[in-house]
Amino acid sequence: MDRRTFLKYSLATGVVIWVGDKLPKMAGMSKDRVKKLFAVESANAVTPIFPQSVASGDPQPRGITLWTRVVPPQPGLVEAAFEISTDSKFSTFVLRGFAQTDAFKDYTLKVRLNSRHIQPSTTYYYRFIYKGTVSKTGRFKTLPASKSEVDQVRFAYINCQDYINGYYNAYRFLAEEEIDFVVFLGDYIYETVGDTSFQNNGIRPLQLPSGEPAAATLEDYRFLYQTCNGDSDLQKLRERFAFITIWDDHEFANDCFQVNAPDQVPFFKPKLRQLANQAWAEYTPTSIPFLGNRGPLASLQIYRTFKFGNLLELVMTDERLYRDGPPCDNLEAQQQYYLTQKRYITPDCPERSNPNRTMLGQRQREWFINQICNSSCIWKIWGNEVMTMQLKVLSAFATQFLGQATPDLFVALDQWDGYPAERTLLFQTLKNAGIKNFVTITGDLHSFVTGYQKVNFDDPLDAPIGVEFVVGSTTSSNFSEESSPSSLGVPLPPIDLITQVLTASNAHIQYFNSATHGYNLVEVTSEALTCTLKAVSDITTLGGTLSTLKVFRVPRDRVLIEDVTTEK
Repeated sequence: MDRRTFLKYSLATGVVIWVGDKLPKMAGMSKDRVKKLFAVESANAVTPIFPQSVASGDPQPRGITLWTRVVPPQPGLVEAAFEISTDSKFSTFVLRGFAQTDAFKDYTLKVRLNSRHIQPSTTYYYRFIYKGTVSKTGRFKTLPASKSEVDQVRFAYINCQDYINGYYNAYRFLAEEEIDFVVFLGDYIYETVGDTSFQNNGIRPLQLPSGEPAAATLEDYRFLYQTCNGDSDLQKLRERFAFITIWDDHEFANDCFQVNAPDQVPFFKPKLRQLANQAWAEYTPTSIPFLGNRGPLASLQIYRTFKFGNLLELVMTDERLYRDGPPCDNLEAQQQYYLTQKRYITPDCPERSNPNRTMLGQRQREWFINQICNSSCIWKIWGNEVMTMQLKVLSAFATQFLGQATPDLFVALDQWDGYPAERTLLFQTLKNAGIKNFVTITGDLHSFVTGYQKVNFDDPLDAPIGVEFVVGSTTSSNFSEESSPSSLGVPLPPIDLITQVLTASNAHIQYFNSATHGYNLVEVTSEALTCTLKAVSDITTLGGTLSTLKVFRVPRDRVLIEDVTTEK
């Protein structure tokens, strides 16, 4: 590495890297000092120095982002080394280097790499070193070359890991799966620490540094990430696989839109939104830069795409930062709307179908349509936060429950049901373009749901344009655990009855289960996409067992969900 290259890396990115085993002599640094950065004292304990272990994210054919957090014995500038190898014993090195962090970044450290020395479709091992202490070893796999022929991709997707509500037992099993990477679809943290409307179990109680019931400071958000990433099962999962991550609402505030935290009064909180953005950027292993000199709507752009050769394109969107508020006319009405919980189990309203209402925002919507319609890959997968499929309770059932004549009711207008005009525009555009092999993976609902996407969900003759697989939560309360009454003033019915009513009211839904927790596995080949729904037996105590709920297969070039569970 010559002096020009060294200065380029050190000044432009804060990271210095070089190739191979030999430690270079660099300007301003003696060879002994560089050598000392990589010295390992095996007797040192890992946990106090690297309390959140290591992680990687946003894999590319020749790139990756490595992450750790270093807690030094005394405050000050931290200079930590990192090493990447093709073997777990680090007998040889592909890349080595060092990076700096400090209290301004909460001692989080990111190394964003893109190098011709990193090969596509290859598994690598990495570690960090700080003053003789070596971190645990992490592992990641790079993406295939963009124009390569790919036979198979296997990944898992997860979401909604409310730390208070239970243990991450699912991750102990997921860490042992044979997959290439993990997709996280949002709600990595929960900003509240005791909301009895949904944090019912209280298995792992927390108190925020501010003492408030919901995150109110940067320290609060950082504390929540530190706590979640301190979980041993989540650490093991992050050590073994690279993550592709987007947020949903609880990384900022429940049912948020733009800079608004609707469960709080007042709910317009641009400064808090920016702090939430900063904490997410600090603690998420992503290559996305945080631009703190810009406002909260422009400091992070999390929508992006990942291409796996000719086989698969994964398009990830942001459905919080640019979305319009609820279907009300003004801020005062919106605040009342939220305080009375009218976003749940609610009848239709004219404003809901306003053609100008958007969840994605115009710029992201155009980008999304362009990515899907112009993709050269066989399979187009949409990484999506909230359910696209319509979710109603038909009038006949609603009337029966309430004992009075009631119209059809929407379960949650925080989902795409609150933005039907934009949903119709998206699906009609894909249908007109003749897009094949369109599959959506979704979180948020804390339920396993499988079904068809349609331009008109109320027309039984309307041919579907794609399929959607919603994954259950990791720990967050599902319908069977929900203790609070609905906004209609009556308790929720038993889960078996909820399941019957929702499947009978929504013919496009082929499977619904809101009584368990777990993850989904996806296997993609040129001939089919297979989604396996897996559940853990318990989240209230450590341990549990794993079972398969369902296995669904989508054949190539057909909008068809085949239940192949019995074939496994």
